[in-house]
Amino acid sequence: MVSNVTIASMIGFILYSFLLFAGFILFNKRRTGISIKPLIVGSVGFIVITQVLEKLLHLVVITQFPNYADHPVLFGIYGGLAAGIFEEVGRFILFTWLLKKYLDYKGGLSFGIGWGGIEAVVLALTMTLPNIIFSFMINSGTFDTAMAAQFPSDQISMIKETILSQNAAFYLLGVSERFFALFLQIALSLFVLVAVIKKKKSYLIYAILIHAAIDFPFVFIQTGHFTSLWVLEIYLAVIGILSIFFIKKMKKSLQ
Repeated sequence: MVSNVTIASMIGFILYSFLLFAGFILFNKRRTGISIKPLIVGSVGFIVITQVLEKLLHLVVITQFPNYADHPVLFGIYGGLAAGIFEEVGRFILFTWLLKKYLDYKGGLSFGIGWGGIEAVVLALTMTLPNIIFSFMINSGTFDTAMAAQFPSDQISMIKETILSQNAAFYLLGVSERFFALFLQIALSLFVLVAVIKKKKSYLIYAILIHAAIDFPFVFIQTGHFTSLWVLEIYLAVIGILSIFFIKKMKKSLQ
């Protein structure tokens, strides 16, 4: 059985993701101002680049290499570089092609909020909403029967075990993760913006490598060879705090 507290935490996490996105918009609208076009371009850009194009690549790679979990380091490097290349090159293209009139701090900030804010919402909906549905099915005793036509028995057992093992604390960790990840996405957006303004492709390469290095442990954990979520959350919190200082520094240099 999945407890009511855990289900409530799942629902709360989804609501939090929407509020986080809206909260960042409202807070920065008062402090700095928000440019609507970069906000929208950042949001749509994230969906197209990461949820469509990047996932198509992952589908091809995982189909060709179904035993990826047996090579966690290589999979971590691949996942980190794929995320870095798609996201940072994507930002660079969007700034260069669609946002030529918004190459300033407010434009970069708005773009980063759009990118990171919609990321929080999309991940909450695609990862947590199915778990809510599955939880109700498990509690009603219909999960195994309903899933039997779609997945093999071993995969059904794995999904069920995963949901039962994720208590309320797991989703509370997600709250802090999304908060700091949003600062990171803003910082990376501003870093790529500098690459566009200064016309230095080397900065774009740096952004790709930084993104890949940050994502490596998060991809690595998907192979099951590392299970300490607390360590990863502390790691992301440190990166998030460093991102805040970087954002403040960029505010002075880009205005």
